[in-house]
Amino acid sequence: MQRMIPVDKLARPEDHILLPANRTRNARSEQGLSPGNPMPYEDDFLKSRMHGICGGEFQAMEAAGRTLYDFPDAPWEFQLDMARQVWDESRHAEIYMKLLEYVGSYYGEFPEGEVLWSCTQAEDPAARVAGINRGLEGLACDVFEQLIRIAQKMGDTIIERSVDYVLADEITHVRMGSQWMRKLTEGDPERFKRAQEFQDRIDELFNFGPGRKRVEDVDHVKQRVNDKEIEIDAGLTIAREARLLAGFTEEEIDRLVKGFGKSAAY
Repeated sequence: MQRMIPVDKLARPEDHILLPANRTRNARSEQGLSPGNPMPYEDDFLKSRMHGICGGEFQAMEAAGRTLYDFPDAPWEFQLDMARQVWDESRHAEIYMKLLEYVGSYYGEFPEGEVLWSCTQAEDPAARVAGINRGLEGLACDVFEQLIRIAQKMGDTIIERSVDYVLADEITHVRMGSQWMRKLTEGDPERFKRAQEFQDRIDELFNFGPGRKRVEDVDHVKQRVNDKEIEIDAGLTIAREARLLAGFTEEEIDRLVKGFGKSAAY
């Protein structure tokens, strides 16, 4: 098998569309929308957000599998953790496919972005887990925590409990990434620095310059969801408690809020 495969080699149905990040951003801007992820106040937010998450879970499953394959000389315990993560992500993908059905959508209704897969392309397993487990899975904690709060305001326990179940796994994945980033670079500060820099680039890419705020600082807008009008976040937020549980420090969280995008493995 080829190592570091391009995104267009991922197995997808023939009618499934994978788009580069710049095309997605341009298309949203042309419609008068924010160029980043769908915001909570947008029409079809739930469908679009869950579709994006579902695609992310598929790519996370594929990325963990590729990490397992690409680095056969990595420690056995590392390989075991990656195999476990493949299993976790496969369950997450299945959960979100069911949630898409629940909100009246389906996987493939929207284009799938390729940016998450692009962020996995590192030649070093330490950098790979720094970027995926600490960078991307840390971002997932933010997205899921916000979705849980929206579901609570909607009074939708199915979405709330399903996403909370997945969030618990993501917290362990972040911790796993921090653990292996340290172990794989032990005694090699230059290797640790390269892995950290790879994560920094991912943090900066998804930090929206800075666009994420603390929950208590974000503005709110009124939005009608189904037959109920609720107040929801006007932007993306940082899941402080979830990140602290995952092992991020207050300093790291502050840096993300301020837009520095720098975070050191604890």
